[in-house]
Amino acid sequence: MIVSYYQGGKIVDYITDKWGWDTILAMIHDFGNGEATTAVIQKELHVSPSEFNKQFLEYIDRETSQTVSHFNEWKDGMKKLIDLASKKDDDGVIKQGLAIRDMYKDYVEAGSVYEFLATAYADKKDYPSAIKQLMDYAHDGGRNPDKLKLLAKYLTEAGRKKEAADILDRLNYVYPVDSELHQKLGELWLDEGNAKGAAREFAAELAYKPIDQAQAHYDLARAWNASREPEKAKDQLVMALEIAPGFRPAQKLLLELSK
Repeated sequence: MIVSYYQGGKIVDYITDKWGWDTILAMIHDFGNGEATTAVIQKELHVSPSEFNKQFLEYIDRETSQTVSHFNEWKDGMKKLIDLASKKDDDGVIKQGLAIRDMYKDYVEAGSVYEFLATAYADKKDYPSAIKQLMDYAHDGGRNPDKLKLLAKYLTEAGRKKEAADILDRLNYVYPVDSELHQKLGELWLDEGNAKGAAREFAAELAYKPIDQAQAHYDLARAWNASREPEKAKDQLVMALEIAPGFRPAQKLLLELSK
């Protein structure tokens, strides 16, 4: 099943790269109309199925030759890397990780080289290098929520808030059921002037019924206020004050909006 899904995904990538996304859409409509695969390939790609198979396999060979030819070396290198990490040998992890990482760049599952390198660099307080490894991890398809949230944290601390927001927004499509994620992305977008986006995220946070609902309503009010929708902001402030009547920031903003 894993091989079938991988090959199916690569076929879509190949057709998109060579013929464009509109061709994929046209093929989907053809399949929806009940046309046979061989006929659709000939109709939309203007090559025979056998020629398509030949070209596709050549494309796959080009893409995977580096990994295939070094796989055993990479596998042995991973065992050594895990051993170095267990001994907290950060310098050894960095040297070994950099030596084998690009042999199998697509490996972004649990225990990837990117993760070992990012942890080792962070242990040495080299956060720019840790960020680079996690950015490469994200770029190559990494989707572990904890790793992407850690990357967003490092980017935020480095003052790269827009990039942090982009990472968290991408994570929304991977793991949307995280109240903390929505709160952090809302704050980042509010700081970056994306009030509508912030309102969306704070509303999503509220939907998960966070422990501090008064704060969540207040955050949503700030976003509506920033997007120049004062009536919506007032509604959220009233709800915040119904939960916590003594909540001073909400009191202050409500007074300002009521003048």
